[in-house]
Amino acid sequence: MVSNMDSAVEFYSEKLGLELINRYGDDYAEIQAPGLMIGLHPNTENTTVGNNISIGFGVINFDKTIENLQAKGIEFTIEEEEWVRLALFTDLDNNALFLAENKN
Repeated sequence: MVSNMDSAVEFYSEKLGLELINRYGDDYAEIQAPGLMIGLHPNTENTTVGNNISIGFGVINFDKTIENLQAKGIEFTIEEEEWVRLALFTDLDNNALFLAENKN
């Protein structure tokens, strides 16, 4: 659920580099991620902002990906566990997103 379709499409397609597949005005947009289709819907009066979903993206070159996205203004909180590195961030509507890299 997004509060501004133009800004959400720009965030997911231009900043995150995912592909915009379809857009139906301000009613709906489809964003293609590797192995995942993300549907963007406009908020309704019954929608809670943020915490609607959490989407994780697996990355191979964690540090370079973080660096590229920070250059586009995305801020991260980095967490490291024994077997995984996580970079937590949010979209423009405060929905939780994260990048993950296994430490194998």
